Amino acid sequence: MSWFCCSELGIYKFENNPNLYTIMKTIKIGLVALAGLWSMSTQAQRIIEDNRAIQIKADIDNSNGLHGTYEGIQFYTAGSKLFQLSPNYVTAYEPFVSNETAILKKDATIKGALNVEGNAEFSTRIGLGTSNPAVGFHVISKDIRVDGGQFQSNGMVILHPDVDNTGNDIVSFRNSTNQEMARIHDGVLTLKGGNTIQSTGALTLRPDISNSGDDYISFKDGSNQEMARLQDGRLTLDQVRLNVSTFPDYVFSKEYKRMPLLKVAEFVKKYKHLPNMPSEKEVVANGMDVGQINIKLVEKVEELTLYTIEQEQKIESLSKRLAALEKMLNTKN
Repeated sequence: MSWFCCSELGIYKFENNPNLYTIMKTIKIGLVALAGLWSMSTQAQRIIEDNRAIQIKADIDNSNGLHGTYEGIQFYTAGSKLFQLSPNYVTAYEPFVSNETAILKKDATIKGALNVEGNAEFSTRIGLGTSNPAVGFHVISKDIRVDGGQFQSNGMVILHPDVDNTGNDIVSFRNSTNQEMARIHDGVLTLKGGNTIQSTGALTLRPDISNSGDDYISFKDGSNQEMARLQDGRLTLDQVRLNVSTFPDYVFSKEYKRMPLLKVAEFVKKYKHLPNMPSEKEVVANGMDVGQINIKLVEKVEELTLYTIEQEQKIESLSKRLAALEKMLNTKN
């Protein structure tokens, strides 16, 4: 062993001479190998060691040897341990980086954050709050949240698309006891248990599922003052404004041809409604278009105004003629 120590001194002494240094380093490696072979016949512990890089230690007789739990392969750099390969695990003492695909054959527990810069592919299931996910993406007692277009559920939301066109698509909203509060199916929203759809300061929908007469739709402004209410089929509001594409001022144009009043009389007698107005049968069958009816009503009012003006002119003309006749008769007498 003293000769081995001298070889170490020799390496140190001739380190500045590359050729001698290489020779002495080769001698050292050979001595280490011989020492290892010698130790095979004297003790069960196997050690192949280079203090600059690697230690290989094998406890082949399961005696837990001189080094106890440190059996295995240990990798060093500049005096710092990088990682250790032991019989049942790999311990990394520095960040582990793989430029190729890294495959873990066993379970992996990550104590810190997991950052994925590329695509992440999961061939089986993902569990949040559970180590035994029952479906592809299984969340227990956790919220799913998307900022910038938020989706958050404190209770249960079931989204079931109709991928097989069987009509079983639903969106189900449930409370903390898994009772369904609302459902969307085939474009129809159904509320259960007398629940209320409310948008604070804007819109409140209250269905009357118990026939108690308390159903209503309330529209409110920014100050939460009610602007309109629909209840029991009655709409109460401050004003109604309809968007229209025309208005009957065309009645007053020279090109507009009004039906003479005698013709109007004949039409009414025959069809039992005014010209250019829908019949009772049509309105009952198709419903009343409020915008259309109001335009037609204005049209008839304007036509009636023109008829009245013409009649007034005729009356005035006849009055003047009558006055002239009376004057003539009075003069003769």
